[in-house]
Amino acid sequence: MSATPSLPEAGVAGPGRTETAAIERAESPARVVGCLLLLLVALHLAISPALQVTKWHVEGGMNPAFLEAQAWQAGRMTLEGRPADTALYHGNVYSVHPPWFALLSYGALWLAKWYPHLPQGEFYPAWYVLVVAVPLPFVGFWAFQQVLKKAAWAAVLTFYWLVGTPLLPQLILAGDGSINAVNHVLTAPGLMLIAGDLLGRRRMWPAAIGLVIATWSRPHLVFFGLAALWIAWSVKDTRRWNLVIIGSSLVIAVGTLMTLNWIKFDSPFETGYRYIYDYRPNSQLARRALAYGVVSPHFLGENAYCMNLSPPRFRLTSQGVVPENGAHGVAIWMTSPLALGVFVGVRKWWADKAARAVMLASLPVIATVLMYHWHGASPTGYYAYGSDFVPIWLVVIAAWTASGWRRSFTLACLAWSALYFHIIWRAYA
Repeated sequence: MSATPSLPEAGVAGPGRTETAAIERAESPARVVGCLLLLLVALHLAISPALQVTKWHVEGGMNPAFLEAQAWQAGRMTLEGRPADTALYHGNVYSVHPPWFALLSYGALWLAKWYPHLPQGEFYPAWYVLVVAVPLPFVGFWAFQQVLKKAAWAAVLTFYWLVGTPLLPQLILAGDGSINAVNHVLTAPGLMLIAGDLLGRRRMWPAAIGLVIATWSRPHLVFFGLAALWIAWSVKDTRRWNLVIIGSSLVIAVGTLMTLNWIKFDSPFETGYRYIYDYRPNSQLARRALAYGVVSPHFLGENAYCMNLSPPRFRLTSQGVVPENGAHGVAIWMTSPLALGVFVGVRKWWADKAARAVMLASLPVIATVLMYHWHGASPTGYYAYGSDFVPIWLVVIAAWTASGWRRSFTLACLAWSALYFHIIWRAYA
């Protein structure tokens, strides 16, 4: 059955109940595939020089999650040595990072045993690219197409997401296996599965998979599960089955995290982050965490400035315009101004109960990162934590961007954001 179940008292323009017949009209598979292929070509031309995927690899020293997978393969939970961002607890060293990349790495290490000609004990680079980078354009295009049913515009928005948001510099950093960048990139498909399904056909199982992936990559993204539960409850004709699907995914996602916490740190509620600074107590992050806690309202002011107000800075040199940004990075609205559409188009998405639920669920996600002891701002010139919610927002406002003056506004934002991120990756490559 292709129709989207409607929410009770739904407002305007939910998926399948759009404001124009043009959006509702089905497109031919050939057109959809053609738009996807053009998107892939455009991405190759635009960002392949920056990504250099032929050089991608995982360095264990920069990726405790990969070292954890190696430890699992050896039948233990503890790590050898003391890599950065690991916890020392009762004389043992543990990874504090969520488990999704460790699970992927364990699978890659196991699979490599079946191919003796491959290097053993490492994440084969081609497989690394395949699981980290390759899914992004496909799942992004799928998510926007679920909402729009306009393949050409879905391709435009997917291009914006990959080229004009903080996801691009994090993709670049993921090239050497940096765990923080990898976790941000792995989160992206999960968020798109959540948004595309909850705002699209609401079959619930794609959203359930997305919740597990997102939570196992960035645990505070479990808050999007609140929106999923509410939407599952609101679709009356399949309510029970929807709740079983979403509820099971949350039990798996949260239960796994709590079990790992209990095994490592003797409590399901202890993440271990407070144990990662003993060997560097004088670093800025250590001083902040030890003085006020890993998460504290004390950090709200500075973190909110980084997210919302920190301006871009440039200087003109003989080599052209180069960025000159400071420790506070650049606000998300200035690097990716299309996100402002959530304010300009608030009347449209607020009237849609599913979109409203997803947007409200992003508030505790934002509150968490605003109280974290790192402000999330990269001196390269972007707000890294924007990747936790901007993908959801772009899917929410997708239909709003698809007609009238908003199309021109979207293209102007795309031009600016693509140029901006091109400048910063060129300067810091």
